[in-house]
Amino acid sequence: MPPTASRVLITVFDGLRPDMVTPDRMPVLHGFLAGARRYPEACSVFPSLTRVCATAIGTGQPPAVAGIVNNAFPDPAAREGRFLDTASVDDMRRAAAAHGPGFAAVPRLADSLAAAGRRFALVHSGSAGGAWLLDPRARANGSFVVSLSGRGATETPEAWDRVTERLGPPPPAPSGKGPLAAYAGRAMAEVVLPEIRPDVAVLWLTEPDWSFHYRGMDSAETRDAMRASDAAFARVLEAEARLPEAERAAVIAMSDHGHVGTTGRFDLAAELAALGVAAAIDRPGDDVSVAAGTLCWLWPREADPARLARLVEALQERPWCGSLLAAGGNGVEGPFPGTFDLALVNADHPRSAPLLVGMRGGPEPDPYGLPGSSPIVGKDFPPGGGMHGGLHRREMANLIALRLAGVEPGEDAAAVGLVDIAPTILALLGVTPVAPMAGQPLWGPARAARVLETGRGGYRQTLSVAGEGRGSVVREGGRAA
Repeated sequence: MPPTASRVLITVFDGLRPDMVTPDRMPVLHGFLAGARRYPEACSVFPSLTRVCATAIGTGQPPAVAGIVNNAFPDPAAREGRFLDTASVDDMRRAAAAHGPGFAAVPRLADSLAAAGRRFALVHSGSAGGAWLLDPRARANGSFVVSLSGRGATETPEAWDRVTERLGPPPPAPSGKGPLAAYAGRAMAEVVLPEIRPDVAVLWLTEPDWSFHYRGMDSAETRDAMRASDAAFARVLEAEARLPEAERAAVIAMSDHGHVGTTGRFDLAAELAALGVAAAIDRPGDDVSVAAGTLCWLWPREADPARLARLVEALQERPWCGSLLAAGGNGVEGPFPGTFDLALVNADHPRSAPLLVGMRGGPEPDPYGLPGSSPIVGKDFPPGGGMHGGLHRREMANLIALRLAGVEPGEDAAAVGLVDIAPTILALLGVTPVAPMAGQPLWGPARAARVLETGRGGYRQTLSVAGEGRGSVVREGGRAA
């Protein structure tokens, strides 16, 4: 019999690498995992970027279906002169107004809960856009959503009022997000769980992601931030244990993606200029617009397949070039020799770039001695700052663990992904989704793993995928030679 639960509590530790959950860094979470069903082969969604991940968690669908293809992307209909920023709730509202219902039309977990007479609650200490993407129709759904970005950034401002009347305003956090994590934990433990009693409660903690980026992957400041999130988790576990039917409640601890330690900034604009391409980094350009990171998305202003083919050939000869993915192939290989098709990683959407270029990373340790490193493009992070969005295993690996009476603790080697979270929650509660989801419950049929290879000349790349179609999960990829 599939497991069932009285309610579900989810804590998302933004950006947490599973291998960094140790007794000295996060003792409470480490102890929780010992009594939970753990999925060491869990995978993020591609690209492994926060708002892309949030959308996949909220919809059970990959970017090819849900349409949030990057943290920022060109959308001149909604935002002219710069990229549409999914972190900004103003940009998300602007896009929804410009495109109508089609911008965020894919049903969310919260929509299915509302249709079944169940209630969704969210306390979000990250970006307001991230909270919006988890439940764009929060008011209509009767959800209780609080974005710590502010009352005006919250779709249900009465929820903000209720929390701040009890706890006061959220603390300013100019030099770190640990205090916000502590406040978010209090909001969930002292207001949402005991007073709202939602069927599904999500606590989204922006640490350790922020500190990984801006303070370094294993600095003293980052460890402090990890302990702050761990303490918030402890607080909500204690509050959940005091509620009725606590013995039947499901608790999921997870992260949305991992991080790879960066080794230094790479000047992609200069490299592309040498190839006759004028690249604008993280903004619209007259020639090519680039969304930067460890893997960069290239949107040419003019569609010219012949020019892209020449660019791909030139990139394949550069030793720094890692993964190459392109739109419009046969479902496995891209339209240019040696590339993979975006459809293979479920990122083939009209908003997607026609060409993606990864930096060549590897298993070598980062500046903190943690395994896995990569150059980075366009981000002002310190040496050893973390990044995600690419196909490095350290970016794609995420934490997923379920604690529920009747579910045996221990490791489960199944290939699971973020698209499985919403189907799992609905199945635990016996709720039928209002529309089919690409993902499946965590205990669903096994996905067969395969490793694919393609290349041209001396350039070779591989991609590890489990399953088929829109419900497949991407494990890792990169240059092989």
